[in-house]
Amino acid sequence: MKRILVIVLAVILTLSLSFSSVAFAAGGKTEVALAQEAGQAWLDSTVALTGEPMEWLGAILTTPQVCCDLKGEPNAYTFAMENNGKVVGYVIVGSAAYGYPMFEAADVPPPSTPGADEAKSVLERDLGLEVERVGDPVRFLYLGFDNLFAVYQARGEEVALNLFFDFAIRASDLKTAMPSPEGYKAAREATENGKPQTLQSAGFKYLPMEFYRDDASERVWCGPCSGVSIGRYYRDGKEYVDLPSPDYLMYDALVVGWGGVEYPIWPWNYGYGFWHMTYYHGGYGNFNYITWGWTADRYWDRVNDIDSDWPIAVYAWRFNYPPEYEPDPGDPHWVAMRGYLWVHYEGISHIICCTDSLRKTNYLWLDWNNLFTTWGAWWNPYRGVWTVTIKDS
Repeated sequence: MKRILVIVLAVILTLSLSFSSVAFAAGGKTEVALAQEAGQAWLDSTVALTGEPMEWLGAILTTPQVCCDLKGEPNAYTFAMENNGKVVGYVIVGSAAYGYPMFEAADVPPPSTPGADEAKSVLERDLGLEVERVGDPVRFLYLGFDNLFAVYQARGEEVALNLFFDFAIRASDLKTAMPSPEGYKAAREATENGKPQTLQSAGFKYLPMEFYRDDASERVWCGPCSGVSIGRYYRDGKEYVDLPSPDYLMYDALVVGWGGVEYPIWPWNYGYGFWHMTYYHGGYGNFNYITWGWTADRYWDRVNDIDSDWPIAVYAWRFNYPPEYEPDPGDPHWVAMRGYLWVHYEGISHIICCTDSLRKTNYLWLDWNNLFTTWGAWWNPYRGVWTVTIKDS
């Protein structure tokens, strides 16, 4: 798994797309201003409801960054969160076409553009392009969860650098991994229609879980890392004390359960690998799992799972590379769902809270309905979103 690039706020501000290019909206305000208001409302209501993370109390959104879709139309806005002059997180807010929802947020600095030398190195490594210098990005693209790109001109063509996973791809090969505004609204409607009448209009719950990642030993793959996050919740929090310890032994035991494979861990194998780890390392015969895929209305099932104190592995099909890309033409990502949040602000937000080994955070918020897209490689019927609930009974 590639490392996150550290924030350099001064570099973020070099984007050539000015706010004057964003259309004015209701009340004479620019769309980016309305997105900032919506993001601030989400932040304030979240902290008021949850009381955490503490660093977000009193934080404000700054450093707005316009992002576009593949047609060049603004579709999302990235904001840094600041508190007393310190960056304490980021949030990505959808455009007016999506109704200004929170797409994703985390309590870590937003990803930034790489320096010129690093960008040159990535272009040569991934695309075989040797350039004398790399200028500023010509635009930024948001194409769905983990798909934030800076687009550059290089040797007469446009190339894109992923700012979460440091890889380069030709802009002509990019495809979106997020729903259209119509698809997003349909998914949100399906989620809301599936809401049990007994639930209140606002609520949240967190399970005491932390991310795992060990760069020193190269135990960094998201599948087993998310499994360790779930496993030590049961070991340390629910006193299944015979599960492997220290954590790197649990990572290795999970890999054995998956037949010695660290990546990719497919959704239909995930639960069995976790069961194998618990059964053969502690003799626990009471663990099982439920695997679901694809439908947006499963959100409320996952809420009920968290209410039952069962953590959930979430598999999002982030991005499909072009067929010639090595080593694999697809790149999913696993996170561990530890909680949920739904609040009213100009409509309903259906949010999951996750640990993420990539971002090294225990607070990654994702808009459930933004994870669903009908796009994917024709050979891959498992694209989109899958969840694996790990149960003890």
